[in-house]
Amino acid sequence: MTILLDTSTQRTGALRLSRGAAALLALVAVAVAALALRRVLPANNDVSWLLTAGEQVLAGKTLYAGVIETNPPIAVLAYIPAILIARAAGIAAEPVVDALMALAMIVSLGCVALMLRRSDRLRHLHDPLLLAPTLAVLAVLPTQEFGQREHIALIAGLPFFAALMLRVNGEEPARWQIVAAGVGAGVMLAFKPHFILAFAGAVIAAALLRRSWRLLAVAENCIAGVVVLGYAAVVALVFPEFFTVVLPIARDVYVPVGRSLPYMIATMGAVCWLGVMLVILLLQHARRDRAVMVLAAGSLGFAAAFFVQHKGWPYQSYPMIALAFLAAIAAMASFRFEARRWVGASVAAALLVLFVSAMAWFTDTFNAQPLQAALARHGERPVLLAISGEPGIGHPAVRVLHGTWVSREASLWVTAHAEYMKRHGLIAPGKADALARHMAQERAWLIEDIRRQPPTLVVVDNMGGRWGEWIAADPELSALLQPYAKADSVGGVDILIRRAAAVTAR
Repeated sequence: MTILLDTSTQRTGALRLSRGAAALLALVAVAVAALALRRVLPANNDVSWLLTAGEQVLAGKTLYAGVIETNPPIAVLAYIPAILIARAAGIAAEPVVDALMALAMIVSLGCVALMLRRSDRLRHLHDPLLLAPTLAVLAVLPTQEFGQREHIALIAGLPFFAALMLRVNGEEPARWQIVAAGVGAGVMLAFKPHFILAFAGAVIAAALLRRSWRLLAVAENCIAGVVVLGYAAVVALVFPEFFTVVLPIARDVYVPVGRSLPYMIATMGAVCWLGVMLVILLLQHARRDRAVMVLAAGSLGFAAAFFVQHKGWPYQSYPMIALAFLAAIAAMASFRFEARRWVGASVAAALLVLFVSAMAWFTDTFNAQPLQAALARHGERPVLLAISGEPGIGHPAVRVLHGTWVSREASLWVTAHAEYMKRHGLIAPGKADALARHMAQERAWLIEDIRRQPPTLVVVDNMGGRWGEWIAADPELSALLQPYAKADSVGGVDILIRRAAAVTAR
């Protein structure tokens, strides 16, 4: 049978075919770029430590007693599946983390795509050409912050924001989509309580735009609340040390240390975010899209969380920047550029510049690769101890060298923060004694860890702090490190090796 097509039908079919082919090519390009970044960039310092912490927990150590981490348990537990899969496959955990992150992106974006397909009012978001830039925001933008807690949290939360995009337009998600949105939002909030600002901001914006306060108590919001409350109960029952050991330290030492508001505003992350939000505002001026405004409100909430934490670290700004880019993509899809092509070109160019600038911002992390090379000269599988306030001194070097981490902490962050507070007059009245107790506790942990498992290599950070002087001023620590001799120094970071091992090496 011969099927005859008129010219208009042929053109429509050809257009769809060309758009589909372009979308596929763009997706492949993004995937290749993402894979290339994973090969070129060093592993993230925090992810490396959390993998080590997870391994120690699996080895029988108690989280918040034998392993000290400032974040809630999900920060460690989230990486345990990767560790178990890696052990079963006989490979390193890091590529498994990357693979699971890719799977999480596919699942999350697939859920979002199915949700938006139900919408008659969001037809402009059905365009397959939007897939590549959306994937780029998740897979390429984070660069060295790939796999961080904020990265995971945003991916988990995307179905929730998609559900709000439907509801603000008067549409109802399917039941399974409501469950996915609620559970995803609950997981997002479990990573950091600060993210309640993004959750509440997006919900309140949707309620105001829809002029219906019923949106405050829709099913997915209730599910998210149940997930968070259930998680809090599990933490209280299974990890009571989080409340008794870690929270007092975090309250007295971690929270008071931070950057000033002018510094935070001047960071590249804040500048990029403001730039993207300005683009959204300009696009929305011509046609206000409620779905875009909900995403922008969520991004504003994430920005509030970034400033509330007042640390100025790049990874903490990822959710606000990523969601702003997703809002900008949605805003461009709803904007009519046909009569003003120059506007479209200008917006695309501005977003590209901001995207590349944000990528550079997310690579602004401590890199100890030169030190890692020096450590490798003293043999593989070291039993490594780092005396430093910088976690990147020991991680990911110890994992790359297939070594064993001695300390129960990623770094001596309590002492480092306390010294910073002393220098900058940040110690609140009546807090000096508590600070001294926390420092003494950390010192006791360090001594106990060294005695339990004597290191073969000790890294002393005299670049980021006067840790050599700190050791010399402590008779007990000096005695414990007496068997070690300086074997190398890289940029002010000293490498000590046990004398017997040093003689053998010669």
